[in-house]
Amino acid sequence: MKLNKLIDLKLIVSLLGILIFSLLSLYSALHTQGEFSGRNIFVRQIIWLGLGGVVLGIFYLLDYYILYELSIPLYLLSLVFLIAVEVLGRIRMGAQRWIEIFGVTFQPSELAKLAAVLLLARFFSGYLKIPYHNRRHDFWEGVVKPFLPLGILAFFIFTQPDLGTTLVIVFLFIFMVFTLSRSRKNALIIISFIILLMPLGWKLLKPYQKQRLMVFLNPYQDPLGAGYTMIQSKIAVGSGRLWGKGFLAGTQNQLNFIPARHTDFIFTVVAEEWGFAGCLLLLFLYYVFLRRILAVAFMTKDEFGRAVSLGIFALFLFHIFVNIAMVLGVLPVVGIPLPFLSYGGSFTLVSFSLLGIALNVYRKSNYF
Repeated sequence: MKLNKLIDLKLIVSLLGILIFSLLSLYSALHTQGEFSGRNIFVRQIIWLGLGGVVLGIFYLLDYYILYELSIPLYLLSLVFLIAVEVLGRIRMGAQRWIEIFGVTFQPSELAKLAAVLLLARFFSGYLKIPYHNRRHDFWEGVVKPFLPLGILAFFIFTQPDLGTTLVIVFLFIFMVFTLSRSRKNALIIISFIILLMPLGWKLLKPYQKQRLMVFLNPYQDPLGAGYTMIQSKIAVGSGRLWGKGFLAGTQNQLNFIPARHTDFIFTVVAEEWGFAGCLLLLFLYYVFLRRILAVAFMTKDEFGRAVSLGIFALFLFHIFVNIAMVLGVLPVVGIPLPFLSYGGSFTLVSFSLLGIALNVYRKSNYF
């Protein structure tokens, strides 16, 4: 069998291009006034990328339909970890999202993303097998049944608090209902229900989360507090102009004006140092990446393979769109990393796992 039947070469090439951007941007982000002050972080990320490659290979080689059987145990494991965070979790920056296992800090909400994709794929693959004329099952199988476990997952993530990951879970659910439900009425009902819950959600937000959402409208009302990151981010992006200031030459970056520039705000480094042209190249790589994952969903004839591919596409799409829009000041700051670009072990491994599954579906679809 030809290589392009075993591996989606366009997807792999786009991934490699994104990883090159990642390492260059991370290396630059870990400099302060010309000094490489984050050597340990850079080495750790290289290790995570290496482990991610191993994880990708494992998920690529196994029979992905095993994940159908593992989706419920993985969901329950995620739930146990999320409950454990409430009791044993480490607090950082006002949030309790991390636990330590054998000396390694781990963020269970990232594992929950993988569990959510697989669980939704399981539910909707079963839903798609129901005869089309049997509409009495539509709302139960296509909305209520998957909503109940996902709602529990989202609740525990929201209480950490982790608004960004909660929104990922909500978007994933809405996207799957809208694309896989036989009735658009189902999607409209669940969207209306979520809109009705928004006032309650606002009341449950922490004060700092409310402040972040408020300063989105006018960051200069708190320029040295909640609005600081957004203001500095806009300055960095705008100062890059067409071609950028050059590698290691971004002043906002090098002079340490941008918080979290190696994690959620790493796109500011790309924009400042490589300019509009560099941003367009990165966005093109992401476009190819997403388009190829979506193509996998349309290639396969297996309901579970199609559902899981659409879930993977939706998760990556949401992360990319919201992160970049957040950096540009188009959306409020909610703390969502940029796939394969931001520093972070938990999300990196989950991202490679999801990509391995998508490549697995691609490989299997070429056998039949």
